[in-house]
Order: sequence, then C-alpha cells, then structure tokens
Amino acid sequence: MRQLAKTIKDSSIPEIQRISYVSLAGNEPPWQRSDLQIRAGETYTLLAAGKIQWSSRDPSLYGGPGFHLWSRIPGGQINNVIRNTGTFVADRTGSIELGIYFGMWANAEGDLQTESSNYRTLGGGLEVIVILWKDNVMDGLKKLATIDNSSLLGEALAQLQYPVTIPLGWEYLKDTGVSDIYSSSAQDNNKCITLNATDDQGILRKPIEFNVSPSTQLQWDWKLLEHPSHNREDEAKYHDYISVAAEFDNGRDLTWIWSSQLDIDHYFDCPIKSWSDRETHYVIRKGVEQKDEWLSESRNLYTDVSKSMKFTPHKVTAIWLIGVATFQHASARAEFSNIKLSNENETLQVL
Repeated sequence: MRQLAKTIKDSSIPEIQRISYVSLAGNEPPWQRSDLQIRAGETYTLLAAGKIQWSSRDPSLYGGPGFHLWSRIPGGQINNVIRNTGTFVADRTGSIELGIYFGMWANAEGDLQTESSNYRTLGGGLEVIVILWKDNVMDGLKKLATIDNSSLLGEALAQLQYPVTIPLGWEYLKDTGVSDIYSSSAQDNNKCITLNATDDQGILRKPIEFNVSPSTQLQWDWKLLEHPSHNREDEAKYHDYISVAAEFDNGRDLTWIWSSQLDIDHYFDCPIKSWSDRETHYVIRKGVEQKDEWLSESRNLYTDVSKSMKFTPHKVTAIWLIGVATFQHASARAEFSNIKLSNENETLQVL
C-alpha cells in the first residue's frame, strides 16, 4: 500500500489535490485524524487493505475494510467503504478522520455506544490511502488505472461507473453500513429484491408504521440460492444467515431466519454481544433441500414476539432484509418478494 500511495503521489495527475497514507491499528478505538483538510462539497476516495483479527486463537475470525473502515469529517455523517474502497463527498469543512468500527454506533456522527475497551482484544490493522480530489474523480481514477493496475483502483472506478441502486423506498441500516449487496429485480411481474453477498453483510430497512394486534400476520415469499453457513448460527463464530425481520417501537427486532442446522421453532438472542439485548432470532426453515424454490411464509407476529422476546409488541416501525456472510467468509444469496403485514383491519404491502 505504501508503494501504491507513492505511485499515486508521483503520477502528478491534475485531478488529484493531495493524498495521504494512514495506518490504523485494530486495537485503537476511532477516530484517527488524517493530515488532509477538506472543504464541504469536495470529494475524497479511500483505498484500503488489511485485516482486523477478532481472536488471537482463531485466525479465521477477522474482518476486512468493508467490515471495519469508516470515515467522517468531525460533526458530519459517518461513511463506510464497500469491501475495500469508497468515494464520498464531504458534508462539512474539516479534517478527514478514519476509524475502525467495532461494536455499535450511538449516532450517525460516529460516537460509540459500546465500550471502547472492547477494542483491546483486537489485532491486526488496516492500511488506507486517502485521495483528495480537485475535480472529475472518474477521469482521475481512469488515469490512475492506466498507470497502476491495482485491483483497488479498478474497484474504486467500478463503484462509480456501475453503481448498484438501492431498492426504492428502502435504506441500509446505518449500524451495519451501506453496501451494494441488494438490488431490485422482478419475478413473474412481481417486485423482488435480490441479495448477493460474498464475505459481506448488510441490513436493508424499509421504514413503516403498522399497529400490532393479536391477529397481525407477516407474510413473504423467498427463495434461497446459497446459504452462508454450514454450522450452528446461534454461535458467534458461525453467525452467517439470511432472514426477514420486524423492528418495533421499543428499538428491538425479531428476525425469522432460514437456518442450515438449527431446528424449526428454535429461538435465541443474537450471539453477537453488542446485539444480544436488541435482536432475537427465530428459526422457521432448516436445511438447503428446498433451495432454488420460491416458498411462502406466514407468521403470527404477535405470537412469535410474545413467545420468543417476552414482551407485547405494539407497533412495527420497519421491515428488514438481512444477509450476513462475513464470519465464515462465504456467500449469501437469496430473493425476496410479496412482503406484507395484515390484521383484521388493514393490509400493508411492504414489497
């Protein structure tokens, strides 16, 4: 990465204003200030490499830049890279800061909700190149790609040339970061959302308001294409899964998962420490024998929540689609369609 940084610096491409190389240690909580000052409205690109080790005993437990690397201008909105690169427009004037995310954000400005002491167990680190542009990022990246055939430059250019549009009406949950793993599609004239994640994760969220009663049903169709786990998803090191979830007005959520190993009707609090008080998982499908088939689900939301989460739900504030494939570095692929909520008084078509 140092050599790539030098190559970019020596290129003297007129579109580049300045570049900076930053090394981030895994055990240092965010944030670390770069030496780049940026004005509101200016654009910068991050190129990153490296691994953050989650365990000193198990080298397979790690996350790359796409899992951990975020940036901000102090007081502004935080941004995360997708896999290894990201290009962002500064929302205010100040110093570009970089941080390794581990735990839970308290807000969209990048304050940690979880304890910074959690970082002490982390190892490894990330190397980051920050490019501050004068203008025309696309032309600048194209010129750089002709000088150096780095896959990072190609990835950064492709993200701008072929952006994946977020399905209309949906948003990525900021807690887990923006990605490009969800896209709109169609199946027999029905609207669909496709999940395609390899060593990646993301939660797609559609804000709604729907009052819950004992008769409330959540229904959807889905098709499993590739399951990301061959182990018990209720263990933290194997917590790769595909699910549909409902978020409630108390901030908690219940996810109905398609498990590879766990028995149907098994439910458990999220095994990830920072999520355990927030999220509960409920198994409604097991195994992969019915993959590549469209299947329909119908759950009594009131009953499932009362049984597994031990509270009475009053209002659904969002529906989530969840795909996680980062713990075992595998692939999660599925399609979702015809999501709706209904009770004795009304029906809400979510997708």
